[in-house]
Amino acid sequence: MKFIILTALVLLTSCQKITEKLTKKQYFIFGTIIEVLVWHNNSETVSHALNDVEKELNGMHTQWHAWKAGRLYEVNEALRSGKSFILTDEEAKFIKSTALLSQQSLGHFNPAIGELINLWGFHSDDYPITAPPPSNIEIEHFLLNTPKMSDIIIVNNQITSINQNIWLDFGGVAKGYAIDKAINIIKNYGIKNAIVNAGGDLRSIGKKDDKNWKVAIRKPNSEDVLAIISVEGDESIFTSGNYERYKEFDGKRYAHIINPTTGYGVKEIVSATVITDNGTKADAAATALIVAGTKEWQKAAQSMGLDQVLMIKADGTCEATEKMMTRLEQSDLNCTILEQ
Repeated sequence: MKFIILTALVLLTSCQKITEKLTKKQYFIFGTIIEVLVWHNNSETVSHALNDVEKELNGMHTQWHAWKAGRLYEVNEALRSGKSFILTDEEAKFIKSTALLSQQSLGHFNPAIGELINLWGFHSDDYPITAPPPSNIEIEHFLLNTPKMSDIIIVNNQITSINQNIWLDFGGVAKGYAIDKAINIIKNYGIKNAIVNAGGDLRSIGKKDDKNWKVAIRKPNSEDVLAIISVEGDESIFTSGNYERYKEFDGKRYAHIINPTTGYGVKEIVSATVITDNGTKADAAATALIVAGTKEWQKAAQSMGLDQVLMIKADGTCEATEKMMTRLEQSDLNCTILEQ
């Protein structure tokens, strides 16, 4: 989501023995601008790394799109027809990893409900959506046989499903996965200091000019800063919110984050911010916790091994883990602290 902004201005100093500089490049993928910032002393190395990042991200855009032509579209067509499909090693590994994340999230993160997301009209690039919401009957019909990631079977890269209602939609984790792939490419070139920022969700490695990267978390529905976080080494910071993308009809808004249990958009939590070790997990977790709601998010966070979480509730109050509160700088948040 777009609640986190980079705040550090990187300056070159004349006393450096090896001149390092900041290189920025932007790409457009999954409906989001992805910005890569690299702090390194070899322009040629950076150029080669960013070229590889661009190729990888462009490939992912067609590979994992949930409703446009590409590999995932072909996978879904096969599964929904009761057929099998042969995956690449990378595809099989990724889908297995999302199934594990779904299990760890206690089902709150469920990439198998693309049919429900499409029913709500959220398979669209045009927001806000003004078409009417699905009827209660349509939602109830879907919930009679809600697909889960555990309905998927992968053996020797051959994927099948025991539920033909399945429609894989990795929109809740695609940015995190893309960020991880970009960071891995950058690391492979020996670059130690970089940030990859996708619409406010990011992963950083190293530092800039021997100082930690700093990011700001924005207040929901505002340009104001909620808090500053000094990023420590290799970390991912992701925020999910229930209001940036939505359907609006007859003066009522419907959040695009759908609870797979109820079939309706989430209401209790306005935003969830997570800090963890990689983008894929952080992306899935931020979505899962906002779906879990006020009563279940702690249990889901514990199951996913998360100890840095900030939750902003619809009534304006907040809850956070003790470790997350120690990370927030320049903040006047008075959150209920919950130990993990």
